[in-house]
Amino acid sequence: MDWTLFGWAGIQLEIPTTWELSGLSGDQKTGYLRLDDAEMPRLELKWAHTRRKKPDLHATLDEYFKLIRKTYKKGTELSFRRNVNLIKEDEFSDGRTVLGFSWKGSIRANGLIFHTGKRITIVQVMGRLKENWRPTVLRIFKSITDRGDAPLTLWSAYGLKLGVPKEYKLESQKLLSGYLLFAFAAKPVRFQSAVRLAKLASSRLRNNGSIEDRRGEVTSSVSDKGRLSVERYGPAEVMLSDHKDAENPLEAWFRAKYAKAIRGYGFEVTSDTDSMDERLTLIGEQTRLYDGVPFSPVLMFDKLSKRTALVFHLWQCNQSNRIYVIQSIGSTDARSTVQKVAESIACH
Repeated sequence: MDWTLFGWAGIQLEIPTTWELSGLSGDQKTGYLRLDDAEMPRLELKWAHTRRKKPDLHATLDEYFKLIRKTYKKGTELSFRRNVNLIKEDEFSDGRTVLGFSWKGSIRANGLIFHTGKRITIVQVMGRLKENWRPTVLRIFKSITDRGDAPLTLWSAYGLKLGVPKEYKLESQKLLSGYLLFAFAAKPVRFQSAVRLAKLASSRLRNNGSIEDRRGEVTSSVSDKGRLSVERYGPAEVMLSDHKDAENPLEAWFRAKYAKAIRGYGFEVTSDTDSMDERLTLIGEQTRLYDGVPFSPVLMFDKLSKRTALVFHLWQCNQSNRIYVIQSIGSTDARSTVQKVAESIACH
């Protein structure tokens, strides 16, 4: 059996490569997902934020057992067990409170509830009644970790794995056979004090990038880091078929596909010819109506009101026959962020 590392919302665990996402709901704070193989549901994962330092895991398990009973017809024989200790190693509980359980109906399941940090997580692995599945359960349980505080959060779906800086939170996703989308947003950093537009003329730009008005009030120049998205298209040969006669089919496809997204931006395109796969990087800034106006008040306003920055990095993976597109848009230049995400993706 082949295995792979799966990640979602900061939770990581090893799973067989034949298991794939089949159900998904909620968000990064509280949610649910299910993994199936070709025969049946295999794994359920639930997570929820908690403010309690010592939540009652038995009460959580009671509610979970109620949900399981609801999925079965009335009168179906079900048996439940708690305090099931499958993993004997003491270090497994280091840094977290763990409660094991199992149940049996038309199928059987083993599960764990654990609390770490500010999150309660439930993982349940399911199998057929006469299936020799203990080694699979043990490997999954021993591998599960909550890495919500790691610098990069791992997200996985249908062979795509990507690492995204933890300050970016998942807002939406599309998981289709020929198209995957992960869309993230970073929370804005609020200004320490507001400087009104009418007072900009009396403000001076300090060397550290903040603005100080005549009263000495300081306003932070750090603002919204913006949005980040990762897309995968396939097959690449189908995507590029209408542009095969262009000098650069990948760039021609991109300009046609993302015409609306790049409208209103001035940008430069660079190509990486040293890579096995063709890679393009587009770096741009929002254009403004007063560009080219040589009046100092206009130039001063332009310095104080940052332009929206746009970064695209895309490539055609010849081995997997897919196209990957990473996009960042916001008030800060996110070239390094886009590069980190690109480096985290093994496209074949």
